[in-house]
Amino acid sequence: MKTFSHNKYFIPVWRKAPWLRICVLLMLGIVLGNALQKLGLYFAIGCGLLLIGSFLPIWYLGKKHPFKASICLHIALVCVGILLVFSNNLIWKPHFIGHSYKPGAVVIATLSEPPLPKEKSWKANATIQLVDSSGNMKATTGSVILYFQKSDSMAPPAFGSSIVFTKKLQPISNAGNPGGFDYKTFAARQGIYYQVFLQPQDWRMVPSAPPNQFQQFLFSTRAWVLNTITKFVTEPDARGIAQALLIGYRGDLDKALVEQYANTGVVHIIAISGMHLGMIFGLLIFIFKPLGKSRMMQWFRLILILSCIWLFTLLTGAAPSITRAAVMCTILAVGHHWKRNASVYNLLAAAAIVLLLWDPYTLWNVGFQLSFAAVLSIAVFYKPIEQCWSPRFKIWQYGWQMVAVTLAAQILTVPMVVYHFHQFPVYFLLANMIAVPLSGLALYGLILLLAISFWQSGAVVVGSIISLLIGWLNASIVWIGNLPLTSIGHLQINLLQAALMYASIAALAWWWLQKTKNGLVIAFASVAAFMVIRSAQQVQTHSQQKLLVYNVPKHTAIDLVVGSRSVFVGDSILSNPGFQQNFYLLPSRIYYRFQPVANQLLLPKQNTSFYWGGKKITVLNAQIDYRKSRPLTTDILLVSGNLPGNPFSVLSVIQCQQIVLDASNSAARIARWQHAADSLHLRLHAVPLQGAFAMEPGSQQAGPTIN
Repeated sequence: MKTFSHNKYFIPVWRKAPWLRICVLLMLGIVLGNALQKLGLYFAIGCGLLLIGSFLPIWYLGKKHPFKASICLHIALVCVGILLVFSNNLIWKPHFIGHSYKPGAVVIATLSEPPLPKEKSWKANATIQLVDSSGNMKATTGSVILYFQKSDSMAPPAFGSSIVFTKKLQPISNAGNPGGFDYKTFAARQGIYYQVFLQPQDWRMVPSAPPNQFQQFLFSTRAWVLNTITKFVTEPDARGIAQALLIGYRGDLDKALVEQYANTGVVHIIAISGMHLGMIFGLLIFIFKPLGKSRMMQWFRLILILSCIWLFTLLTGAAPSITRAAVMCTILAVGHHWKRNASVYNLLAAAAIVLLLWDPYTLWNVGFQLSFAAVLSIAVFYKPIEQCWSPRFKIWQYGWQMVAVTLAAQILTVPMVVYHFHQFPVYFLLANMIAVPLSGLALYGLILLLAISFWQSGAVVVGSIISLLIGWLNASIVWIGNLPLTSIGHLQINLLQAALMYASIAALAWWWLQKTKNGLVIAFASVAAFMVIRSAQQVQTHSQQKLLVYNVPKHTAIDLVVGSRSVFVGDSILSNPGFQQNFYLLPSRIYYRFQPVANQLLLPKQNTSFYWGGKKITVLNAQIDYRKSRPLTTDILLVSGNLPGNPFSVLSVIQCQQIVLDASNSAARIARWQHAADSLHLRLHAVPLQGAFAMEPGSQQAGPTIN
């Protein structure tokens, strides 16, 4: 495949895949629109006028000046991308709930999904239909996350039910820990800006219109699938994997097992993706092949296959990765029916355009990014890798093809994996060689199980075989996960470094496929630039000193950082690896590139003082006797444990420059301390409200010391 033509201005792939050009320009417009949203509606109106104005030159220039017409078309496509972002952002809509909602308002919301069970509550997304803030009921646009307290006396409302409540909506917020997941932006891109926890007395049902019958059918079918799997796949770990493998339900997955799948590079097995749909697509072609070759039967077969593909896609929740595959399968099937062969790049670009036109924020979905990167990587690199070796025996040929596909898919996904997940699975090839065949057999077994679920004896046998296959799969993944150096973790690169990685990959591919030295030169230059940035980061890491007080609900967590090491001070539950440490502490440790080398656990109801970076830090974790306590001077007073008492009395004994309230304090306690700090003109940082507290003392002290 030639990369460049003799005409230096054009790349042949643009000619073979014109949708690719449109896709790139649309993405550029979406990125610009997201970055420039703060300019407001006037900017959007200007883009709309520019879009309209761009079509006139295109019409006038036509074939006489194709280059100028092309420039105008490019501008128009970028404007389309910008306007898509504005049109999908609820903030710019007149009926957005944030424009009319006030605390205490009457809210009527309709559940848009069946409630999902959590440890202490039921969770469901709901659409806010009406808001009454001042005796005037207004129709609104927006969604809210509802948490219903579990109760023996009251079941949660069903899908499509409408409820009314007056409890205050809480804005979606982030924990505010450095490097942490931006949940607020993630939710906003789905139209969700609020959440509320409802006890049984906080809400009541109100009459509502019948739910959408098709959605009701999808949810009912999904529930039937889950119940069938639960009934016949009895082993808990196998059941959780089976549910995730078939329809993407992750509620019964063991978190430790999921971590093993992620560390070995096969988490895509339990995250519904194009691989699953591709296997089902192939099965459907095989099943419906005997229908005949007449024109009418070909149409009937096409409609059946596409109906099954899209029904499966909707049942799984229509994640971007599987929707991309569904769009590609649809285009491929229709093209094959009309005897038209489409370029894989055209297919990929067309699928991306469809998804982005539907929801431009899909561009920031990690599944979307990885899915398209993997398919593009296979399209570019599979054949060159596969042609590197030609085994004589069929079984070796099949094995080598699997190796080639796995290696090809990794080439363009590695930078994304490192950028988003900060790790690289060392044994990804071995894990995929085992996981892909076993998961494929399990997937076909699950489809067979659903087909014969009415036959009790046969379903029990198939369920046992599925449990056995998934048991082997889990055992293999756990074994690989326990091998030395399973994954290289704590990798932190910024967006520029990720771009340089892609530049070096593209340049090396150019050198490899086209045998040109220029590619090698560009690759070395990209790697050199990457290493320069990396070296500068290492110098910065070596000289850093930070005090970090994390926002971990109901817990105290502090890292005293010097260079690439730290001492952890806090509750014992956060000193050991687990969900809370990985979710709240690990992102900051990766972001600042340090690891804890020692733990200083705080004892309950016992005050502690320590020195670090020339500063004295006092952790107030127990009540003090105001009359008998001697005056104490400290630089930072960290209040923990939601202690009762009068803050004014505490501050009459303890003199400090900075007050920090960690996430173990209640909102009422924070309010009392805030009042005292304001009255005494003291600085106060409330971690639950303001996010993590970070300070750089700039001391020359060698390291943290605990007294």
